Amino acid sequence: MRSYLGYLAVCLIFGSTSSSLVAQNEEWIKVYFNMPADNSVALDGNQNNSSWDLISTLEERIDAASASVDLCIYDLEEMRIANALVRAKQRGVRVRLVTDNHNRTDGGFLDDQIWETLRNGGITSIDDDGDVYHPDGRIEDYDLVNDGADMHNKFAVIDALSDNLNDDYVWTGSTNLTYTGAYNTNNTIVIKHHEIARVYTEEFEQMWGSDGSKPDPDRARFHKDKRDVSQHFFDVGGTKLEIYFAPINRDKTKPSVSDRIVQIITEETQSDIRFQAFAITPTIPISQAIWNVSTDANIQLEGVIDPGFFSRYRNTGAIWGSSEAQRGNRMILPAREMRKLHSKLIIIDVNEESPADEAVVIAGSYNFSNNAELSNDENTLIIYSDEIANQFYQNFSGVMNRAKNKSYAPAPPVDPDKWYNVYAVRDGTEFEIEIVPGFGYPVRFLGVDIPSIYAGEDSAYYFSGAAAAYLKNLLEGRKVRVFDYDGSAPYSAYNRFFAYVMLDKEGQHISLNREVLINGFGVYSSSFEQNEDSITAFRLYEQQAKAQKKALWKNPDKIGTKVLRSKEIGGSSALEVVYPININTADQATLQLLPGIGKTYARRIIDYRAQNKGFSSIEELLKVKGIGEKRLAKIRPLISIN
Repeated sequence: MRSYLGYLAVCLIFGSTSSSLVAQNEEWIKVYFNMPADNSVALDGNQNNSSWDLISTLEERIDAASASVDLCIYDLEEMRIANALVRAKQRGVRVRLVTDNHNRTDGGFLDDQIWETLRNGGITSIDDDGDVYHPDGRIEDYDLVNDGADMHNKFAVIDALSDNLNDDYVWTGSTNLTYTGAYNTNNTIVIKHHEIARVYTEEFEQMWGSDGSKPDPDRARFHKDKRDVSQHFFDVGGTKLEIYFAPINRDKTKPSVSDRIVQIITEETQSDIRFQAFAITPTIPISQAIWNVSTDANIQLEGVIDPGFFSRYRNTGAIWGSSEAQRGNRMILPAREMRKLHSKLIIIDVNEESPADEAVVIAGSYNFSNNAELSNDENTLIIYSDEIANQFYQNFSGVMNRAKNKSYAPAPPVDPDKWYNVYAVRDGTEFEIEIVPGFGYPVRFLGVDIPSIYAGEDSAYYFSGAAAAYLKNLLEGRKVRVFDYDGSAPYSAYNRFFAYVMLDKEGQHISLNREVLINGFGVYSSSFEQNEDSITAFRLYEQQAKAQKKALWKNPDKIGTKVLRSKEIGGSSALEVVYPININTADQATLQLLPGIGKTYARRIIDYRAQNKGFSSIEELLKVKGIGEKRLAKIRPLISIN
């Protein structure tokens, strides 16, 4: 039970509570979410901060800093933050930066712009390999014990260097400072509290290697080499809070984050438990604890998992993808968000009515996986608060409503006058425009219906292969404008745009909707609101193509019929549209599109992944009977595991 006495008892085991060094009314925790919430579940006067610009929650704190900024971030691609750090440095603020080695060194052109900005701004950084990057361009090359682990933290400490104990802030949560971070479903947490800032500074300085302005790679420690911080339990203006840093260290003198989460789940869950997860490995103790408490039919379990991982769990028969996970008091669904569901969140007893119990939120950067527990640098917050839990619940309910198709994620903002790179052609019916590097958003043609390759497990619509190849040839490597019937930003529905598409073909601007219809690769569709002139013209284009028996009109009786997918696209250039094939999620018919993979091998691949909880690497295909080095080499460029 989450009474104050119970909380104190836990403190005696794990550490003492914080003394109040600043006025209680000056201590607070605020949470922010970038996707729409379901405010119908809000407590009176407790509506959460939804649809928020999460980057601003850090940018504003950096711009207000007077003494110091310590940023510990998995990946830094957001120019707004780079510019804010430079502005702080120019004001005389001490700026220190810790990053992940892989993301620091494997960036592209836009990443280089970030680091050039920081170098020109006089900012020094260190990564988890101990490499120090100096403003003059020098790189001190070290080789710390890394073993492929990630420095996966996302936190910043503001003004810990200040003499004023009342101006210390910590910024954290699930948000990466990447091109795509603002489009993934995320949260940020801002805490105003001196002692919490002190503990985050302790963690930061282990990685920085010193308490000064210059990093010391000889003393820098990451991953399993870090010691425990001095304090885990805090009182923030009357709200109880626990903070832990992963991974567990080599001699296991640090508290296990996994053990503490399992303890909270097991001892505290009375009525309901919910989680949002980018990944939640089905076999880890956290998953088992959640599943076990929900064996009590009186405890409601709800969860939403990013679809990339959910499909793997479903196809391998793991608990989160099983039929039992969607039956009775359990409802676990794949997310339907704008991009990725990136939150790492557990909410306990948000609907418990007993006034003696407080709801619990577990949040931070810690993915629910073995890597987070044993390898990666992470931070986890456990917050005891009905009000804060309810704010997270409003966000959760919005995500769950979208997973149930009761509502849809917002579309990313686009400029109807901007030319966007074509990111990918997913099917003849649909392609993606590149919103930012790494994020393609689907577009379909307003007023046009094109046959789809994906018409069922083993079928495609007639002429879909030719249509996909035709669209790929037109679109690949080019730019497009997308807009609505009145010239404004395109209409969005069902997590995609429906748009008029203007193609830039070597400087010639072509209406792609018209091009598809007049050449017979689609038929007119009256769905959604359209320009009256376009309606008249589109119908005329369809009649012309039909009269001239172009493309699919050569066999009008077959339009809308289904054929075997392998026969429709096998051996044609449309094969490039369906690749790469995800061997952890593809059905048998899709696997058979791979060269040298017939019905028997496809069945063996599916059986193997079901027995082994999926493929962890492409090379694991060699364990499938009959697949050797030569066959793998032939299909390697055409497959993925993600």
